[in-house]
Parts: sequence; structure tokens; C-alpha cells
Amino acid sequence: MSEMTEINITKDKLINDLKAVQSDMEGLMKEVGGQLGGRASELREKLDCGVKKVKSQIEDLEKNVACKGKVAVRATDEFVHDHPWESVGIGFGLGLLIGVLLNRR
Repeated sequence: MSEMTEINITKDKLINDLKAVQSDMEGLMKEVGGQLGGRASELREKLDCGVKKVKSQIEDLEKNVACKGKVAVRATDEFVHDHPWESVGIGFGLGLLIGVLLNRR
């Protein structure tokens, strides 16, 4: 697996994990809000601040991933336009390799 694919998988997992934490925090605020008594407003503010911080981090991470994805697409497009025959050769070689590996089964 290529390094970029592993990075993308890791980033996607991190984004999903952060969204799960955000959802859990919001659910906790709803469930516990009425049971806390006097400290409820103070704890609710802290949880709310945490939820807002996680949302902001998720948005920043998604923007960063999208930006880097666009850069990779542009670089690939430029390479293909600048080196069309090399691109065809690479595609042929990868197709041949995949075909050989699939026929070994």
C-alpha cells in the first residue's frame, strides 16, 4: 500500500473518530444536563466549549485533506500532460503486473 493511501486512510479514520467523539459529547450533554444540579451550567459550558473545539478541528482537518487532495490531483494531471508516453508506460506496466498477479491464483 502506498504511503499516500495509508495517510488518507489514517486521516479518514481520525476524522470519523473525532466525529464520534463530538456526537458522544453532545449526547452526554443532553443526558446529564438535567441531573447535575448547581454545577450543571458550568459543566455544560465546558462541554459546549469542547464540542465547539472538536467541530472546529474537524472542519480544519477536512479542509486540509481536501486541499492536499487537490494538490495531488493537479500534480498528477501536470505529470500526465508533460509526460504522456511515460504515463502510458506506467499504466501498461501496472496493468500487466495486476494481470499477472490475478492469474497466479
